[in-house]
Amino acid sequence: VDLYVGGVEHAVLHLLYARFWHKVLFDLGHVSTPEPFQRLFNQGMIQAYAFTDERGMYVNATDVVEAGDGTFTHNGIEKVNRLFGKMGKSLKNSVTPDEIYASYGADTLRVYEMAMGPFDVSRPWRQDDIVGAHRLLQRAWRAIVDEESGAVIVTDVAIADDTRKVLHRTIAAVNDDYDNLRF
Repeated sequence: VDLYVGGVEHAVLHLLYARFWHKVLFDLGHVSTPEPFQRLFNQGMIQAYAFTDERGMYVNATDVVEAGDGTFTHNGIEKVNRLFGKMGKSLKNSVTPDEIYASYGADTLRVYEMAMGPFDVSRPWRQDDIVGAHRLLQRAWRAIVDEESGAVIVTDVAIADDTRKVLHRTIAAVNDDYDNLRF
């Protein structure tokens, strides 16, 4: 495998397991490389607020409301504590992709996640920022397609030299960013 991308929490056991069996296969002469992965890259975690009740049990973040005094209540009754950390099902603070697909589409989710920040750094989930990714895609679409007729409005006309230079610098920068997993 040329590149293994995985989170720190899951990658450790996956790597131990894969490396163990690859070593066995290498020692038996069934594979030609001593290591299964040429390059390892650990992505950061997406983080979000989680809430616990007085017992320390996590409560569903979607049922929590912030009061005017800065406190938080669960189902409008009991006060809860707000914590910041990783997003996950066990912490009851995750956002499912289906929710985003239904409102904005899969491409918006992809653009938002890739634009959240450096791929290898943990970063906070901001539901309100998804609108910006959606607007960016809509603007790109309108630059290519006429919304009234659905006709393509891009033409195959030669571009000016200064525009061509900007284009090639942009292509070089995007290639470099992509090669180095800087989205």
